[in-house]
Amino acid sequence: MQDISLVTMLFIGVNLDFFVILLLLLQKYSYKDNLIGYELGMIIVFSISAFAGQIIQSFIPEWSIGLLGLIPIYMGFKGEDDDENNNDQHKSNKGVMAVLLMYLVSCGADNIAVYVPVLATMTVTSILITVLYFIILTAISLTLAYSFGQIPIIKNLFERFGEPLSRIIYILIGIFVMFDTGLFQQIMNLF
Repeated sequence: MQDISLVTMLFIGVNLDFFVILLLLLQKYSYKDNLIGYELGMIIVFSISAFAGQIIQSFIPEWSIGLLGLIPIYMGFKGEDDDENNNDQHKSNKGVMAVLLMYLVSCGADNIAVYVPVLATMTVTSILITVLYFIILTAISLTLAYSFGQIPIIKNLFERFGEPLSRIIYILIGIFVMFDTGLFQQIMNLF
C-alpha cells in the first residue's frame, strides 16, 4: 500500500465537504441508512477510479456528467414531506438511495479526478488494501458526524432549520456540479 499518510490525507481531502452534508443526512435518515449509502457511494466511486477512470474520461465528456446535478436540485425542490408513503422499508430504501445519490453527485466526479492519478500508481494488492482502509475511514467519519450532530446546540439547530437548510444545500450542490463540470459553459457555447 502507498504511504498510509498519503491515502489518509487523500480520503480526508476528498470527503471533508461531505462531512457537513452527513450532518444533515443523519438528521433525516437512520445511521444504518447513512452508513450503507455512504459506504456504497465510496466503493462505487473508488471502483470507477481504480478500474475505469481513464476509460470513462475518454468516452464521456466531463460536461455531460453535470447533468447529474439535476438529481440534488430535484431532491431540494421535492423535499421529504412530499412523499405520501410511510412504509418503513420504503423509507429505509429511500434513505440509503438518498445518501448514495447525494454522495455520488456531490463527491463523485471530484473524487474520481483525485483518486485516478494516485490509484494508477498502485498495484492491485495495494488498491485492495486501500479500499478496505477507506471502508473503515468511511465508517469512522460517519460516526464522527453522528457524534458531532448529537451535541445539543447543533442538534437543536438541525432540528429547527435542518429541512430548509438541506433543501438549499441540495439545490446549491446541483448547481455547483453543473457549473464545475462545465455544463453551463457547454450550454453557453451553443448560443
